[in-house]
Amino acid sequence: MAFAFGGLSLCGCRPGAQPDAALRVIEERDTQFGRLAVVELGRKRYLAYGPDIHFFHESVLDLDRPHELAAPYTRLMMLGVVYAQPYSRMVQIGVGAGNMTGYAIRTFPSAVVHAIDIDRHAVELGARYFGLAPHPRLHLHIEDGRSWLAASKEQFDVVMLDAYDDQSIPAALMDAEFFAIVAARLAPGGAVMQNVYMPIVDAKRLLAALRASFAEVDFYKVGDSAVLAAYQGPARDSRQLTARARELDATLRPVHSLANLLTNRAKAL
Repeated sequence: MAFAFGGLSLCGCRPGAQPDAALRVIEERDTQFGRLAVVELGRKRYLAYGPDIHFFHESVLDLDRPHELAAPYTRLMMLGVVYAQPYSRMVQIGVGAGNMTGYAIRTFPSAVVHAIDIDRHAVELGARYFGLAPHPRLHLHIEDGRSWLAASKEQFDVVMLDAYDDQSIPAALMDAEFFAIVAARLAPGGAVMQNVYMPIVDAKRLLAALRASFAEVDFYKVGDSAVLAAYQGPARDSRQLTARARELDATLRPVHSLANLLTNRAKAL
């Protein structure tokens, strides 16, 4: 597993473009995956990888709204709780600074989250600057995501996949063998949520590998990102999902309405 990329470069630039001169570097580290930095631009804080002065962010925090998910695709990843019944056993591969991890712990009181990332520096900086905090229901693992999942004996209701390297999703995390491992660890009635940043991912290849292990794949899109919801069926229609989302909205009162997020459903990638 490699680090989560999150799909956007700073300032809306193409990957490799120079960031805005107003970018403020808070802390930098050299890691085996490249240069890692905590940077701020205006009231946004980013965890970013990149050589020299070129940064590509993987996590973003709105300093004025720290309990929100600032990256729109991360909100769509939370739809796993709408698909999965129950949803209490979660695993996340690709943690980064832990934005989704912390939100899941705060929002879903019955959830126990296993969060796996290969880069300890990302997790350490997440704890220092992004509010990633210890919690009795949170289990952090600094390991290779594929190896960890293959060795696990547990089953999970929601599997969130958000691991990227500086090129795309690592090949070992988007082949048919990997999704077979995921399917074996998915509990009956569970769902897999896969983040796909369309400009850099071979979506056709990923989708074929995903469909080799899962009977159903639903699509959600926002900007250049797509989130795939994969499960074993039967197919979920919009009315069923909306009813479930409204029920969860009423009981959990999430910051980001699950019913509203369902409006991002698409027919295809």
